[in-house]
Amino acid sequence: MTSILKPKTSRLFTTTWKKQQPSLGGNADTNNYLILEELKTTNYTLYRSDEPLNTSNYPQSELIQDGIQACMPTDSFTQCKERTHQVVYQVPPATDGNYYYGVTSTLENGTVVSNFTVGDGGLLVPIHEYGSSIKSPYNLQASYDVENATTHLSWIDAGSVDASLSANRTTSVWQHDVQVDRSNWNSTNKTEIISNLSSGVVSYDIVHASAVSRVVFYTVLHEIEGEVDLRFLSGNTLAVGLVEDNVGSSITGVLQANFNHNNNVTSLNWSGAVVEDTTHTLHVWRSPSPILDLAADGVQELAQLPANATHFNHTVEAGFSGTSYYMITLSDLLGNQQTGFISAPKANTNEYTLADNENIVQNLAGTYSSGTTHLTWSDLSGHPEAEYQIWRSTEGNIFTDTIVNGDATLIATVNAGVEHYNHTLPSGVSGDAWYAVTVVASFGTQDVRYAQTNISLALNSLFQPLSEDTAAPVVPTTLDAVYLPDGRTQLSWSGSADETGTVWTLYRNLNSDLSEEGFWVEVGTMENTGDSVHNVFVDTVAQAGEIVNAVYAIGGEDSFGNTVSFEDWTLSSTVREDRQPPQVQMKLFDAADALETSRWFSGGEEAMFSNLEVGAYSLQLTTGDDIKSVMYTLSTETTPTALNPNGANPSIDVVLAEDAANFSIAFVVTDNSGNIVSFDVLFCTSCLIQPEVIIKTEEAVQNDNVSTGETDSKSNNILIGVCVLLSIIVAFLLTRGGPRKKAPRGLPSRREDQWISKYTGEP
Repeated sequence: MTSILKPKTSRLFTTTWKKQQPSLGGNADTNNYLILEELKTTNYTLYRSDEPLNTSNYPQSELIQDGIQACMPTDSFTQCKERTHQVVYQVPPATDGNYYYGVTSTLENGTVVSNFTVGDGGLLVPIHEYGSSIKSPYNLQASYDVENATTHLSWIDAGSVDASLSANRTTSVWQHDVQVDRSNWNSTNKTEIISNLSSGVVSYDIVHASAVSRVVFYTVLHEIEGEVDLRFLSGNTLAVGLVEDNVGSSITGVLQANFNHNNNVTSLNWSGAVVEDTTHTLHVWRSPSPILDLAADGVQELAQLPANATHFNHTVEAGFSGTSYYMITLSDLLGNQQTGFISAPKANTNEYTLADNENIVQNLAGTYSSGTTHLTWSDLSGHPEAEYQIWRSTEGNIFTDTIVNGDATLIATVNAGVEHYNHTLPSGVSGDAWYAVTVVASFGTQDVRYAQTNISLALNSLFQPLSEDTAAPVVPTTLDAVYLPDGRTQLSWSGSADETGTVWTLYRNLNSDLSEEGFWVEVGTMENTGDSVHNVFVDTVAQAGEIVNAVYAIGGEDSFGNTVSFEDWTLSSTVREDRQPPQVQMKLFDAADALETSRWFSGGEEAMFSNLEVGAYSLQLTTGDDIKSVMYTLSTETTPTALNPNGANPSIDVVLAEDAANFSIAFVVTDNSGNIVSFDVLFCTSCLIQPEVIIKTEEAVQNDNVSTGETDSKSNNILIGVCVLLSIIVAFLLTRGGPRKKAPRGLPSRREDQWISKYTGEP
């Protein structure tokens, strides 16, 4: 059988031919029903070659299409005789040459008719074909990451295949719901996902933040100098849609977990749970910690079960000790896992399959000093992957239940081979602490490590606690400072029964700036002796006649070396340390309250009030506010009398009579600081001011003897004249009507007294 070809040349090459009977010549209008009937079971095959086709070379040529049915079984003879066929062939890119086409017929019995020589089954004149080079990306690949809800696209830039392409090209990514080709691209609804990607970008990820469930196609295109290759010859569009689905399934309810120590089996029961879809798959998960992420370290999938399952038994491996957390989740048919874990069935239980003292560290020991607890132990042998957990408790010995119930604190994890840990405590810690060391290792579980929390006292858990103390001593709340008359200051405070071994340190500050630590000087120490009152006596630095205002403070250091910070010292009130004797002003008033005279005393004076008239007088004393007592003793008495210095105008009545014209008073005045001044005062009416007797030294006498006799004679005459003059004056005074008042000997005048008052600042 032969065929007549009617080819057309273009980038899309089309061949058209009409069926003929299998004989030489053009009998297209044959009415031979045998031939027409045979055509209903005959298939055509189209070949292409760059040289004329013949019976020998056509098998080596390019097969364009086969299985082209000559006639349909239902065709009438007329329909079969007139039926034509057309094949559209996409000219390969970068094609520029002459090509021949030919058709063979395959009969029902398998016989192939390949008669190209007569020109009925093949072209006698070749077709010139031209196809431009590919200018689109190659080999688009797409995958969907269910776990991360991300579509990953990757391709090969056309420039990697054809270096002659212009570098001025960009890439765009398109999304559409159906497969596209040259014929339907323009009519297909599509969305441009990203554009203007540089030629160096050959991948793109699409993250689906919101819920998505669909089948989608993607295409990548190059735009080169304003042109886009839409032939889709380079695999730049997906031939199979990509399933994107991040919507998982779910199961909600309650999970019960019970571990049986007899058979080492944990039974899980979630009957009554609500399953979203019975065609989905249940997953049973186990982890040594609460399950928040199915991909987290230690989370193990134990089983996948039908959605209608309600029970599962897990045999716990030997050598395990600790708490296991279980959870049941549901995944859909695409493998999207349940993401909401809050209401998923979950539970935890303690599982223990270790033999006595199996898989625990040995020789745990600890010491404490200077704010650090030092722990040492012996690692397990044969477990380089192990990690060692350090536990601490302030409530008592650490057991397995202590760890499981959260009554012990995990303070550190140490790698294998270290075999020690130094725990530096924060400030403010004070008390006993217990320590234990457990192991996290893989005991028959390959790379999966489990926490072994089995405890054996005195092996991996301390039997006796360690006394730890990083808290500064609790400084006494009050520091009393009292200045004593003996020149010492007594410092007093209450100790504390909790401060055994603490040494208190006392400081003194004579500077007005109490905030500068450098101004404080240590003045004494005392070890705490329970809660009794402690006393330290400190000598004042005040010299005789000085007043010092001092502030004292107390700090301390306990037996662990913790000290009270400067900011926490307890300060006393300001202490007036006074070694300045008091000053006393004595004023003498007559019976008419007229001031006769006044005198200041600062201690040791023997004053005389002479030439006083007979009569009554009032002796008033003026002192400072810090006077504690005033004692005086009359010469007529042997017992001292107290004068209240705080009374209103304290005074002593003095009476001078004819028969008792002379008497004296001895005073002793004491201030609040214990400073004492004493002085004597003589009152008289007859005593006179005695002339000052000048006693010359022997050298002066010798010098006088050297003087001439004429000088001695003149001196004697002057002395005699003075004596006579004095006698005349005395006689004149005695003959007057009455004696006039005279100031006592040695007392200051009124003007001088006022000046002294201003100078000393006393009233």
